[in-house]
This record gives sequence, C-alpha cells and structure tokens, in this order.
Amino acid sequence: MESEYSFSEKKSLKSFLLFTFLLMCIINVGFSINSSYFRVKTIEVNSISNNFSSSDFSNESLNQSIWLINSDIFNDKKIEYPTIESITIAKEYPDKIIVNVIEYEELIVVTDLRGTIPLRTILYKNGLEVESSDMRDLPTLSISNGPVQAGFNGELVSMMMTLKNYKLNESDFSFSYDGQKLTGEYRETVINFGPSIDLGTKAAALGALLENSKCSGEVRFIGSEEIIANC
Repeated sequence: MESEYSFSEKKSLKSFLLFTFLLMCIINVGFSINSSYFRVKTIEVNSISNNFSSSDFSNESLNQSIWLINSDIFNDKKIEYPTIESITIAKEYPDKIIVNVIEYEELIVVTDLRGTIPLRTILYKNGLEVESSDMRDLPTLSISNGPVQAGFNGELVSMMMTLKNYKLNESDFSFSYDGQKLTGEYRETVINFGPSIDLGTKAAALGALLENSKCSGEVRFIGSEEIIANC
C-alpha cells in the first residue's frame, strides 16, 4: 500500500514538473515575442538591380517581433512590384533582418518607334514590360511598324530564353520588327526570321548554328527549323 502511494506521489510530481516546465516555456516564448529586445530595428536589402531600399519593406517589418517575421508578410510586394519573382528572409538576432529580393531576369530592350515619341521598355522573363531610360547591356529590338500581334512578347521571351542555352554573347544580338517580319543581327551575321512565330524553335536552330560555326553572311528561315545559311 505504501509502495502504491509512493508511486502515485512520484507520478503526480513528474506531472507537476512537466506542467511547470511547459508553462515556463510558454511564458518565455511570450516574453520573447513581445520583448522590445527582439523587435526589428535594422533592415538590409539585397537585390541585383539595387532598385529597392529598406524603406520599401519597413511598413511590414519595422518594430515587429523578429520571431514572427517570414517571407509571407511581403507577398503584397510581388503585386506592388511585378518584377519581383521571390523574396527570402535571413535573420540576425536580436533585431536585424536581411531581405533578399530575387527579380525576374531582364531579357531585351524594346524601342517602339511607331509613336511620335519613341517608347523604350525592358522586357522581363515573366513577359512584363517596364518603361526605362537606363542603359542596359542587353539585346535590343526596334519596332518600326505595326500592328504587333497578340503573343508577340511571349515569342520574344521564348526566343531569348532559348538563346541563353548556347554559348553566345546575348548583348551582341539586335533585332528589328516591321509589322510583318522579324530580322536580326549577330556580329557579322544577318538573320531573317520571317514571321514572328515559333521563335523559340527558330532560336534553337539558330543557336546551334552560331555556336558551332562562324557565320559571316545571311541566315534565312524558310520554316520553323529549316535554315538557308549563306555564310
């Protein structure tokens, strides 16, 4: 009987100690979350373009508990800035966060000459066009006439992303579109793409040709994959 009582007493003591331990953990967590010591005071932003500063992310994170900060709180930024592909967060306790901004890749500079004032934009990997006057080390495209068919930007994205698979200097490419056909130049090579359709497929054939041979002449497409090369 005494042994059973002792066992029951020990079991109650263990339960009490476990409850006390859990209660202390909860209190400590609550204290840490609400403590001013663990609130964000410094925001560092990393991005390749340097288009963003700490003030762009301060409303969501400054003076907030560092324990509660994660990338989800910046989801609205991807709507506000469509060039942002993703955001990751690193923390330096007790009060600093590092916001790593990954932006969609810039593919080509487009100059539209159809208006009275030329319009210069940058086409991104996600198909977004953003007006810009900054110089970029990118391929160029000039549009001299129209109309431009639906899906034109998608074709350009497909073409440029395909050309990236080959050992070519992309910034040496320049293109022009007259409303009917797309033409281009790469160093000493002139390229006649014909209609601006199946540009991804055409870019694959072109990339393989330019990567594996030195062409100083004209390349003309008579189909999506058929090339006449006068090099």
